[in-house]
Amino acid sequence: MLRINKASEYGVLALRFIGEKNQALSARQISEGLSLPYEITAKTLQHLKDAGFIQSTMGTNGGYTLKSSLDQISFAQVIDALEGPVAIVECADHSGKECNRNSICDLQYGMKNLNTKIRNLLEETKLNTFVKVETKIS
Repeated sequence: MLRINKASEYGVLALRFIGEKNQALSARQISEGLSLPYEITAKTLQHLKDAGFIQSTMGTNGGYTLKSSLDQISFAQVIDALEGPVAIVECADHSGKECNRNSICDLQYGMKNLNTKIRNLLEETKLNTFVKVETKIS
């Protein structure tokens, strides 16, 4: 089964939460606001900071803020930062490593083609796609 890793899921949740609150938030506020374990949230935030998606400031009004708006960050960028390049199979990760089945496998071209399509879709999918939409009852 093709599935997004929890690290990427938590990363998208954290970025969306920071973007929606539009203010500096501590790791504790983010973990509690999302009902996620604090240690995992703090580690995820550090990776997101290292990747340049968020910045942190110290002090009373400090915390994490977005460096770019959610419509400028793609799902693929988050996956790359938290998990590594999108690759449905090893030969499709574009790392240049040769698969030990290269000489006998006839799926390589099709898998690389499929991987490219998935990668393009994830690149086109910006995080603002995941912003909660409030519905009003009249």
